[in-house]
Amino acid sequence: MSTKKRKTERKNCPADVLEEARKLIEKGQSKRSVAEAFGMPESSLRKRLKRGEPATKLGRYETTFTEQIEEDFCNYLKLLDDMYFGLTAKRLRELAFEFAVANNIPHRFNTDTKLAGKGWLRGFRSRHPEISLRQPTSTSIARAMAFNRPQVERFYINLMVLQDRYNFPPHRIFNMDETGFTTVPNKPSKVLSTKGKRSVSKISSAERGVNITAVNAMSASGVYVPPAFIFKRKRMKPELLDGAPAGSIGMISDSSYINSDLFLDWLSHFKDYTKPTKENPVLLILDNHVSHCTIRAINFYRDNHIHVLTLPPHTSHKIQPLDCGFHTVLKKYYANECEKWLRNHPGRAITVFQMVAIFSPAYLKAATLACAVQCFKVTGIVPYDPDVFTDADYLASSVTERKRGDDNAESATDVPLVDSGASIVSEAIPQTSRSPLMDLTNVGGPTNSSVISTEHSAANESPMQPTAVSSHNTNSATTGKPKTIMDICPIPKAQPRPVSQRKHKKSDIISSSPYKIEIEKQEAQKKPKPKLKIHIQRPQTSKTQTSKAKKVKKDFKKPKKTPKKKIWKCGGCREVYKEPIIEDWIECDKCKEWWHEKCTAYLGLGSYECDVCTHK
Repeated sequence: MSTKKRKTERKNCPADVLEEARKLIEKGQSKRSVAEAFGMPESSLRKRLKRGEPATKLGRYETTFTEQIEEDFCNYLKLLDDMYFGLTAKRLRELAFEFAVANNIPHRFNTDTKLAGKGWLRGFRSRHPEISLRQPTSTSIARAMAFNRPQVERFYINLMVLQDRYNFPPHRIFNMDETGFTTVPNKPSKVLSTKGKRSVSKISSAERGVNITAVNAMSASGVYVPPAFIFKRKRMKPELLDGAPAGSIGMISDSSYINSDLFLDWLSHFKDYTKPTKENPVLLILDNHVSHCTIRAINFYRDNHIHVLTLPPHTSHKIQPLDCGFHTVLKKYYANECEKWLRNHPGRAITVFQMVAIFSPAYLKAATLACAVQCFKVTGIVPYDPDVFTDADYLASSVTERKRGDDNAESATDVPLVDSGASIVSEAIPQTSRSPLMDLTNVGGPTNSSVISTEHSAANESPMQPTAVSSHNTNSATTGKPKTIMDICPIPKAQPRPVSQRKHKKSDIISSSPYKIEIEKQEAQKKPKPKLKIHIQRPQTSKTQTSKAKKVKKDFKKPKKTPKKKIWKCGGCREVYKEPIIEDWIECDKCKEWWHEKCTAYLGLGSYECDVCTHK
């Protein structure tokens, strides 16, 4: 591919411009004035009028693929990106080469490296500016699998049930979550430096930081409950909360993480600030952590008129309002405050006693009304919008999707599972942009053939369906059906796995009576582990001996004697063992006596037996 770049802004002459110019010339205007009016050279206009056809391209070079094929590449890239399997620039160049070879398309790619050139990639990106090279965020497989339509729909159904029953206003809907902070922020902010410098460094407190946990809660109207801080300590000190936001509380644990006891303390703190009553209850949305679902916590919810709705597991990055905006902004401000503190206190390191004072200004900047309102809006909680997530958001879960009969986690009363990964993938591609090159026959395996054939036939019946490969880009030797992009690089699909007997967690109203009864049954079914009894065999004695021994113990008290220190002597030279050790000693494996190593014939390999034990 040529690396020559265009130096002029001259454009080709489209058909509508050529027709308009011809009409103006017929009315009596000169060709030079018409050419100046359209911003093109007069010679180019004369040439096009003489040929009678507009210019279809600039220069003698043609693109390797047609516009439709490149459009299919764009749709394929977007599809894999939504499934969290985005292609790298090198993999796209490999795919372009394989596609050209498989369909006998003339190309100028390097046959030694089997890659499309960097010039082709640069031209492809310039022709499709919506495609760019981005730095992805690592997403765990658990999150990709868990964020599926049945689990999310179950959450919004439970939310609708609570709203219909209690009609919570926005200022009575709260979200609670924990997040960690360290004395060494994970991602320092960018700094100005010299171009070409090999490494750019910035000062930090230490190599590894000290962690604390901040428990935050906010409402859909912008009301914030003062945070609670959990320190990794044995004793709480008042100076740890110096400079904290007004109303904050401090707690301690062995790991700086929350547990069931600390969560009950936080619930009391939450109740004091929200003041829920029977006439004015509170809705609390939180995750499925084990400390939130204990019997003691459920009884506290019910006694204090707090209705609790849990999120589906591993979906907090999408549905939890605090994780969808507030914590990101808070940690960014916290990193900036750490940099300010280090600049104002050169030569000192941030310790746990300064963390809360540094956290406080960052919290005051992040805890705004607009931030809280926007976080609840993008998650579809307030205002209620169960359709906030589209089919493209569920594409990542289609990779590990199973049929209805294979999943025992869902019962007949639950929301139905999605049909198949192929249906989601098909719906994610616009109907007008599908072509035989974006065939879906490889998506979901043979079990989804009925769904795929329906989608494929609908795509072929579309009046806007273009041809797969144009005539000027194919050889005459090309026979049969052309290979598609899906044939060369299929959509990822996980293999079937054995069904797990473990009961999976879901979104539930854990303050309700059915959930409490179920938890109580589970607690009752748990059997305490039997204690291991160690049986020690003692020598049998007669009754008279035991009675005498008891009498002796009652009549006399044995004086406490300090055990005599044993004196070790060498078995060969009879030299007494003294410290500090000057010569090496070795122990006999049988009689357990110690010898000077030089007094033995030991060679330094295997076990040692002294001369006395050897001649016995």
